[in-house]
Amino acid sequence: MFVKIHPFNDGNGRSARLIEKWFLAQKLGEKAWYFQSEKSYYDHHNIYYTNIRKLGLEYDMLDYGQALPFLLMLPNALTNT
Repeated sequence: MFVKIHPFNDGNGRSARLIEKWFLAQKLGEKAWYFQSEKSYYDHHNIYYTNIRKLGLEYDMLDYGQALPFLLMLPNALTNT
């Protein structure tokens, strides 16, 4: 959702992934900072962008019913770390 709001000219994805990492650290503790979820997203960037596009292109028309493939990328990245 943060990426779709697009508050910055550049760095929206990086900021969203930092927020994601901070959330994980709050829930799982310091070890969360060592999970290489960003590397997994980078290694699978075509899937990352395909999944994020499934939500829709405009913030006011997001289809959260299509979010599961994107949301599952995080646990998949964690199990592959």
